Amino acid sequence: MRDQGSAPLVEGITGAVIGVAAFRPHLEFFGHRLGYEVAAEGVVPAAVADALWGTGPRDVDAVALTAAGAGTGRVHLVRVPEPVAPAGRPHNLDRGLIGIDMYARDIEDAHARCAAAGISWTSPPATYGVAVGGKEVMVTQGVCPAPDGTAVVFVQPAAARGTAAWEADPGRMFTELTSVVCHVPDVDAEVAFWGPDGLGMALWYDVTFSSPGFDTVADLPPGTRMRLAFLAGERTARIEVTCAEGDHRADLRPVQRPGRSLGHSGWTVRTRDLGAALDAVRRTGGEVSGEPVETDDPLHGKAAAASVTTPNGISVTLYESRA
Repeated sequence: MRDQGSAPLVEGITGAVIGVAAFRPHLEFFGHRLGYEVAAEGVVPAAVADALWGTGPRDVDAVALTAAGAGTGRVHLVRVPEPVAPAGRPHNLDRGLIGIDMYARDIEDAHARCAAAGISWTSPPATYGVAVGGKEVMVTQGVCPAPDGTAVVFVQPAAARGTAAWEADPGRMFTELTSVVCHVPDVDAEVAFWGPDGLGMALWYDVTFSSPGFDTVADLPPGTRMRLAFLAGERTARIEVTCAEGDHRADLRPVQRPGRSLGHSGWTVRTRDLGAALDAVRRTGGEVSGEPVETDDPLHGKAAAASVTTPNGISVTLYESRA
C-alpha cells in the first residue's frame, strides 16, 4: 500500500491518444473548430513505439495538441497506416474507452456553429440531473462526432473546476480535456488501480443513478442504472469510470491500442516516479507489458516510458520526464 503521506504518483491523464488515418481532418476539427494548438510534432522512434505499442519496425508519426498551452488534458494524435479494425464510434454500452470530455463556455453556440459547418451532433445539448451526495447535480452536455470514430463530449459546467486553459485564457470557447471516459465490468478494480492506494488519484464521488435525460444523451435504454466513479488528480484530465447495469454491447478493449487503432485508443500519463508507478500497477491488478524504454518524442518529451494495462484492460503509457 502506498504511503498516504507521500505525493500522488500521477497528476491526471496527460493526454488521450487518438489514432488517425490522416492528420488533416483532426487538425481541422480540434485546431480550427476547437482552438487547440500544436504543442509538438514529429515521430515516436520505431524502437520506442514497438516496445510500447507493438507497432513494428517503423517510426510512428505523432502530433501533440494543447489548449492554451495546458500541459495536461492534451489530445495526442498518432497516425495508424494499418489499423487493426475499422473506425467506429463507441457506444456507452460498449466495454472499453468511450468519450473524451471538455468544457464549452456556451454549448448552444457550439452546437449551432457545428451545425452551420455541417457537423451533426449525435446528442444535441441536454440538461439532466445526477444524485450526488444527497443532492441533485444538474449537468448540461452534448456529444459531437470527431474524425475516425472519436466521440467528443461537450459539457457546459455550472461551476468550472481546475481547467488550466481557462485560467490561462478565460475568453476561449473550449478547455483542455477535462475528463476521459471508460466503460468497464469491474469498477472497484479500476478505482483501486487509479485511486489513493494505487497511482494516487482522489475519488471525488462514486454513485449509481438513473436519469431519463442521461438515457437520452447517452443513447441508453430507458431506466438504465449507471454507476459512475469520478477520479481526479492535481491536474486535468480526470477519469470517469462507468458501468451500466444490464446487457452490454461490443467489447472494444482488444482493438483499442495506441498506434494500432483508430479513434480513442489509450491514455498517456506522466508520473513522478516510474518505478514506483509500475510497482503500484502490479500491486493493484494491472499488467506491465515490458521493460521501460528511453525516448525523446512529441508525446512524452525526453522521458522513460512503459506500457501498462489497467485491471480492466485499458491501455496506458506511463512516463517519467527526464527534462
